[in-house]
Amino acid sequence: ITPREDTGETGKQVGDPRNSNWKPLGWMIFALTFLILASDLLIPCVDEFAGRIGIPEAVIAATLVAFGTSTPELMTAISAIRKGHPELTLGNIMGADALNILFVIGVSATATPLAVAPVFYRIQAPMMIGMLLLFQVYLLLNKNEFRRWQGVLLVVGYIAFITVQYLFH
Repeated sequence: ITPREDTGETGKQVGDPRNSNWKPLGWMIFALTFLILASDLLIPCVDEFAGRIGIPEAVIAATLVAFGTSTPELMTAISAIRKGHPELTLGNIMGADALNILFVIGVSATATPLAVAPVFYRIQAPMMIGMLLLFQVYLLLNKNEFRRWQGVLLVVGYIAFITVQYLFH
């Protein structure tokens, strides 16, 4: 029998079954499965409900469906902040945005041409660029630190985005 070495950090020993990688992998598979099933329910239900109350499809796509598909990123961000890793929040959000813009749209357009609604050029793209510029200015002004009041302004900006979309579509 070989002696077990203490890892020092958690008090668990090397070779301890509690150090298994299977438990986190199991939770990850469970969470991904739940996410897929929930999105299969969320998107058609939101689309149907919003359509019945007269919200245009472009507004549904840019707001309700986008919010539903971004909820996992929000939960990841909150979890990272609560565990003392706020830097993961920006990486998560920026990485997801880059993935969506470059990869998801790229693969989708490769599969079939994508129609771009005129509202994208009039409202969505200018507001998205404006928010990204505002975000960049905040970071530059505060020496790479994001403050609470700036977060509030971004949330207000998102509410304005939804309102403008609905009113001018």
